[in-house]
Amino acid sequence: MRRKEVHRHSLTDAMHARVSAYLGQVYLEGGGLLGNVDRWTQRHITGENLAKLELVLNSDDPAEACYRDLIREIDTEAETGIYVVQSDSTHQHLQRLIDEPGVSGEMYTDVDTIAPIVFADEAAHSTNDTDRVWLTIHATHDRAHVDATVSEIIMSFFLDDADSVRDMSNAMRALQYSYHEDIVRRRCNLPRILDDRDSRDLSIMVAELAKRSGSHPERVAAIRRQAST
Repeated sequence: MRRKEVHRHSLTDAMHARVSAYLGQVYLEGGGLLGNVDRWTQRHITGENLAKLELVLNSDDPAEACYRDLIREIDTEAETGIYVVQSDSTHQHLQRLIDEPGVSGEMYTDVDTIAPIVFADEAAHSTNDTDRVWLTIHATHDRAHVDATVSEIIMSFFLDDADSVRDMSNAMRALQYSYHEDIVRRRCNLPRILDDRDSRDLSIMVAELAKRSGSHPERVAAIRRQAST
């Protein structure tokens, strides 16, 4: 029993160290995902991600809890990530999406048309074209991607195979980015790139993921409660 406890503590310490090291590196990258956020925001993001780790480790099925977090986080990332996918994207997770049949890599060109419908409040309060819209897009995508990467780091400890975790995340991103682009194109009357059958199949698969992942607001609330302790 003693040996099990020592192993658990060692594993937990290793996870904490890996997550903290990743976040520390992200904060140091000026102009990167979170390189420009202030110290208070950095502490807030670190606190919530370490709280997420604690909740995962204390759950009945840690690997499943982590997988559910990953589903929710990639879904959130994709909602705004569809606008930052471009042929010259510098981030690897965006570069991999360019060849997906449901991802055009050109949604950024239609933001002026999309903004009043999808980002109505931000568009109404923009003082210079769609400046607040783009601020929201980048802030939401960047935070969600960092959260998802933390979940990938945690999952790699359970699977003991970083390549498998990366493949899992790539497949999930292909689904979610294609789904969210299709939704926006239909909502904003933009040219479709998926036919009705592909769109329907995609919706079914994403719905199954959403069902498995559970309530996003409830999970966020649980993480914040844990972080506050």
